[in-house]
Amino acid sequence: MKTFNELREARNVANEKLGDLYLKATNRELNAEEKIQEEMINRELHQLDEQMSMLERENKYRASMASQAEAQKSQYFRELLINVRNGKADREILLFPASGNTTANITASGAINLDIHTIIPTLHEGLGLPVGTRVVTGVTGNEVWPVSINDIEMEEVGEVASLNDQVLDFAKINPTPRRCGWTVPISNMAIDNAAFDLLAFVQTKYDIALRDYLAKKIYSQAAWTGNKGPFSGLTPKNITLGKDAYKNILAAVAEFSNHGFFEGDVCISMDRVTEAELKATPKIEGAAGGFVVENGLCAGYPYTVSHFVNTELNASNELVATADRYIEIGYWEWFAIQQHGEVRLTIDAISQAVAKKNITAVTLNTAFSMTDLSVYINGGQPSGSPAVYPTQAFGLYKIVEEAETA
Repeated sequence: MKTFNELREARNVANEKLGDLYLKATNRELNAEEKIQEEMINRELHQLDEQMSMLERENKYRASMASQAEAQKSQYFRELLINVRNGKADREILLFPASGNTTANITASGAINLDIHTIIPTLHEGLGLPVGTRVVTGVTGNEVWPVSINDIEMEEVGEVASLNDQVLDFAKINPTPRRCGWTVPISNMAIDNAAFDLLAFVQTKYDIALRDYLAKKIYSQAAWTGNKGPFSGLTPKNITLGKDAYKNILAAVAEFSNHGFFEGDVCISMDRVTEAELKATPKIEGAAGGFVVENGLCAGYPYTVSHFVNTELNASNELVATADRYIEIGYWEWFAIQQHGEVRLTIDAISQAVAKKNITAVTLNTAFSMTDLSVYINGGQPSGSPAVYPTQAFGLYKIVEEAETA
């Protein structure tokens, strides 16, 4: 069965054939052969119109059924919480269907199955993930990435001389899962109110919390103690924008080529102010060559915008804005974000802590890990105490003022 767009394209082609036929017979009657062609084309157009009309009716029906299903799921979820509160249902449901015990998973409850892959993309400022970032869900067991950390070299020796033994060294990278979650107290009065879309409320909380967590971790240069992004605690280099912004950004990206990274996979990150400046900065001063940021690209590369780029931790361990502005460059296929095990949603309506407040607590528990896979590339060497292997696929650049010319 063809899609609506395919049918529409076929109809356009048939119309063009009919137009060509009439154009060929300008100022004369169609001959017998042409009349047969006309009839065949008109018959084809009629069939295409019928199929398109049928698809439109089917799409409207499906949209109507989907809307009804969403409303039913919200009602089912409210009823589930009421049953949990009254002791008529299990207090724990899994966001991934469990084999064997189908009465305890979220599909059986009637609620929407939360799929992490579908809720990460966002248009909210600062929460979009960089191009190339992959989030793997449902990881189980112990993951290991073996890494070759050196190469061998060709030797020139005498005709009967012995070659020197060379050693290929390997390292391994293991992710470190860390427990993550949230808990949301919901008024029992809100649960009892059939007009309150409780499911949308809970999902929105999960959505925003997850996106905010990932964006803070991967963009901020804060010295996180748990999961951390590739810019966490990274020493920045200086970059000058101004009239030479285009050249300097290209040069910064080109530096990664010395480590064997390919330019096509790079993504640049900045804040809104820097984006605005680069949108008004010509690529070449005095020339009509366009601007540094245009058509959704920065110096020809994909970019994202987030205020978390300019954040760090203060003495109270709170995330605050830095005094300076920064640009980040990264090859995000070298950074692994993984969700481990199950995403477990627990509903508490009977413990003393929630009963005395007349609330039902909805709590989510899971685990995430963030792993920089570039640290051992090209024989990376640790520094500091404790020893830390520096990232090689990511760079942090502090924006400095352009030097004044005499």
